[in-house]
Amino acid sequence: MEKKLNIRRINLVMNTLGLNQAGLSKQLEVSRTIVSAWFKGDKFPRPDKLLKLGTTLGLSFQDLVEKAITENEPIVAFRKKGSRKTRDSHLAQAKEMGQLLELLVPFIPFDRMFQPPALKNPRLAYSFIQKAAHRIRQEIGVKNNEPIEFEQLIKKINAFEVILIPVFHGSKENHENALHILLPSSNTTWIYLNLDSNTHDFKFWMAHELGHVISPSLRGDTAEDFADTFAQALLFPENKAEIAYAALSKIRSKKDLINKIIEISKPLTISPVTIYKAVNNYAVEKNLPEISLASDIYAATVNFNKTYPNVSESLTGKEPVSVAKYIDITKKMFHSPFFDILRLYLSENEKSAGFIQSILDTSLLDAKEIHAKLVG
Repeated sequence: MEKKLNIRRINLVMNTLGLNQAGLSKQLEVSRTIVSAWFKGDKFPRPDKLLKLGTTLGLSFQDLVEKAITENEPIVAFRKKGSRKTRDSHLAQAKEMGQLLELLVPFIPFDRMFQPPALKNPRLAYSFIQKAAHRIRQEIGVKNNEPIEFEQLIKKINAFEVILIPVFHGSKENHENALHILLPSSNTTWIYLNLDSNTHDFKFWMAHELGHVISPSLRGDTAEDFADTFAQALLFPENKAEIAYAALSKIRSKKDLINKIIEISKPLTISPVTIYKAVNNYAVEKNLPEISLASDIYAATVNFNKTYPNVSESLTGKEPVSVAKYIDITKKMFHSPFFDILRLYLSENEKSAGFIQSILDTSLLDAKEIHAKLVG
């Protein structure tokens, strides 16, 4: 996306507030030279400074920025945890990360002469998604009555030449479970996976990302809805939903319903919510009464998740993970060439730890440690 500040609108607000460029630079804690470059269109503010600029002037992202969409703009797909909204500043930061990833493309080890296959005409019809999920299960080599393991999902995602980027983003409310970035100019896909996610949710989000990978033509809410429903169908296909519905429809107590759903979820290592939604999708398709648990199933799932370690704890224990261990996990467990790519890029370009901080959305301290490990 070619972006420039809406200077006319900004000047109007600055005049109202009695601010000049010098005063603005002081409030934003940047140099007057930087502010001047913004106003001339020579530079564009980084996401954190853009956010602070909008806050200082009381302008929304839409009022602050004039956007010219280009065919090479990074395509971003992610949802913040739970019902928290994705804001314009989140999208701006994700797209800037995509622009930085573009710099790494020449160092990708894949032979990118051919494009991995994708769905011709992805759509939200129940039967279509079930068929697509069944096809992927066949390719993975898993029968419909068998659970899909983490390793199988990782292997399948890698088969599409996706570059996985595991990150430790914590469980804070402002962090996403996963971030999907498609770079149209290079036709490459990069997926950030938050290792500080619940184990059962993490499997869903990996299946969700695979849904995005096979449906690159979809955008916005349609893409998210497709990926959600595909993940449910992949992890808990129609034949299992039919059996579960038959059992659940005979239970009258909410408590017993929830306990039964949890009982089904345990051996599959998938979230009770995933099963609940998959069963109700089946009911809607077959014109059957839905299983009604409202918010109770979500509260029960939160408590259920607390009885299991999150992914990072399963991989590294409760001790802080070292940079060496982090890089090792990325390469050996996720089969990702990301840090090899990053090492090659850094060896040919004089980039500071700030580059790693931006591309991984991590702290400067962690970025410095990773930088030292990669460049020596």
